[in-house]
Amino acid sequence: MGQFKGLWRDTKLVWLAFISVVFAFAIFVSWYYLLLLPCLPVSFVYFAFIRYDEDGNEKGDFT
Repeated sequence: MGQFKGLWRDTKLVWLAFISVVFAFAIFVSWYYLLLLPCLPVSFVYFAFIRYDEDGNEKGDFT
């Protein structure tokens, strides 16, 4: 759970912007853009586990 809290703490404005853009496209262009909404949680979980440790701290680069 720490990974999710860390990612949300650092990138909440980006995720809210993604959601806002999807809804704006759905309203003004086509409702088909709502099909992008299930992709957002998948991306969130992926980046949370890749970039953050169990305590919610960002992992260092491995290079």
